[in-house]
Amino acid sequence: MGGYYWGEKDTVEDCRSVSISFLKKGDYFCGYRSGGIVWKNSYGEEISSIGVAVSTMDGDNYVQFQYTTTDRNTGGKTEYDYKVRLTTTRCNFGGVRYWFVCPLTKDGVYCGRRVAKLYKAPGAHYYGCRHCYNLSYESRNETRTGRIGVFRNVMKAERQIKELHSQIKRWTYKGRPTKKVRKLLTLQEKMSYGLSLSNMLLRQ
Repeated sequence: MGGYYWGEKDTVEDCRSVSISFLKKGDYFCGYRSGGIVWKNSYGEEISSIGVAVSTMDGDNYVQFQYTTTDRNTGGKTEYDYKVRLTTTRCNFGGVRYWFVCPLTKDGVYCGRRVAKLYKAPGAHYYGCRHCYNLSYESRNETRTGRIGVFRNVMKAERQIKELHSQIKRWTYKGRPTKKVRKLLTLQEKMSYGLSLSNMLLRQ
């Protein structure tokens, strides 16, 4: 089994994710059920989707993921269709709780962790656990980064802004900012935040 972020590591906030709680809320653990998840931006536009099928019949417990990824450089599309094993633990008051079994292999070692949520990290092809992708949280990154890290992130954001600005050929579509323009605006906000944080740290 890249994206824009603020900090030393990719964060869980940068990722698409599928959780046991979402599947439970959708009554997917009922024998067999299929459906899907759609992610939308702040304008209500669909930006990503995934097909999900869950089987809990005859001890064959799994969740099946189906989705398509697009290469940002070539525009080429790749279809993914694979199963992730589910396991259970007994609850104190009866019944069972379901868990994903992470399907990833890292440095040649199979993970197999029992987790409640799977992530698809920026640039990754498969869903896996937070540990395999070495994901952090935005708040933790900001705390650990420190003064030098903040300066480095400001410079990095500045480079990303310049690169993205050179790629923009169309600023609006149907009266709304294009996807690249929205990314540019997000980066500019983070750049402004970083500069403010840098000034605050310098005064300390």
